[in-house]
Amino acid sequence: METDLYDILQVAPHAEPEVIESAYKRLALKYHPDVNNASDAHARMRALNHAYEILRDPAARARYDQERAALQFERRRPTRRAAPKKRARAKSKTRARAKWTPPPKPRRETVQEAVAVNEALIAAALALARLYPTLTSEILQRHLGIKYPRALNLYATLLERGWIDDEGAWQAQDTQVETK
Repeated sequence: METDLYDILQVAPHAEPEVIESAYKRLALKYHPDVNNASDAHARMRALNHAYEILRDPAARARYDQERAALQFERRRPTRRAAPKKRARAKSKTRARAKWTPPPKPRRETVQEAVAVNEALIAAALALARLYPTLTSEILQRHLGIKYPRALNLYATLLERGWIDDEGAWQAQDTQVETK
C-alpha cells in the first residue's frame, strides 16, 4: 500500500458510499485522459479506478480498512532503543549556588516627602504657564515626566488653589507658589 485509497479519492475514511461515488465521478471528469492533457493522466485515472473498485464494494472495503489499520498501528509503534549511556562527569570544583532572594519592595514615600514633591511639581507646572494658555494632565505628564495618577492629582491641586479654571485655562497672571 504505497498510497491511501481514501486520499486518492479525496474522501474521509468514514465517508458514506454515496460520497465515495460522487467523489469518484467528480475526479474522473477532472482527470480523464480525454479531458486532461497531463502526462500522468492515464496513471492517475488507473489509480482512481482501482481505489473506486475497492471502496465501493463493502467486503473489499472492510478488508482494506483492516489492512490500513494494521499498517497505521505498525507505524505508530515506537521502536525500542537502548538506554543512553551515562557520561562520566568531569571532576570540577563545585560552586555554591546562589540562593534566590526576592527583589526588594519599593519604599513608600512619607507624607512629608509627598508634600515636598507635590510643591516642587506645582512650581514646575506654574512655569508651564508661559508655554501653554491651557493646561491638561497630558501636558503635565509629558513635560514633568510624571505618570497619570500624579498628573491628575497635580491638575486637581492647581484647580483647587484657583490657578486654573475648569477648562484648564490659567486664571492668575502672577503665579507664585503659595507657602503654608
